[in-house]
Amino acid sequence: MNSPNDSGKAGQYAAIMMLTDEDLMRVTAIDVDRDAPEALAFVRERILPEIRRQQNSRLKGVLDGGTGGLR
Repeated sequence: MNSPNDSGKAGQYAAIMMLTDEDLMRVTAIDVDRDAPEALAFVRERILPEIRRQQNSRLKGVLDGGTGGLR
C-alpha cells in the first residue's frame, strides 16, 4: 500500500501544513480580489518556508542515519 508521501516518483512528497484563521481570510481575499501579487507574497511568506522546513527535517533524518522520510 502506498503512503501519502509515496507517489512512486523519486524526489516527490506531500507537504502538510495548517492554515491559521488569518491565513484563510487572506486566501479568501486573494481569491475574491484575484490579487496575483498578494497570492505570490502569500506563497513566499507562508508556503515556501514551511516546505523548506519540512525538507530540512527530512534531510536531517537522513543525515542522522534514519530514513528521514526519503525513499
